[in-house]
Amino acid sequence: MTVDPDDTREDDVLARLTGLPPCDVSQRRSRQLRRRCHAMLQAQPPAKSWSWTADEALFERTIGPAIGAAWCLVYVIEIVRRTAAMYGHFGTR
Repeated sequence: MTVDPDDTREDDVLARLTGLPPCDVSQRRSRQLRRRCHAMLQAQPPAKSWSWTADEALFERTIGPAIGAAWCLVYVIEIVRRTAAMYGHFGTR
């Protein structure tokens, strides 16, 4: 049976890792972090104004997808153009 050098390296690394001391935050810091987290989770989101919400809905429903579709169309056209040029249909680039 042969010994793989990668296994030996992994064994060395694992041996060194097991010798590391555990690190943890202090009790005080743990309580501070927990309080901040709870405060953020319980905070009410700010009220949105109607015009801003309407603008956001317009963008999400129409403008965003239209821009994405236009970008995809340009990308596909460029792929077809470069492929055709590569095979010599539209001349050389």
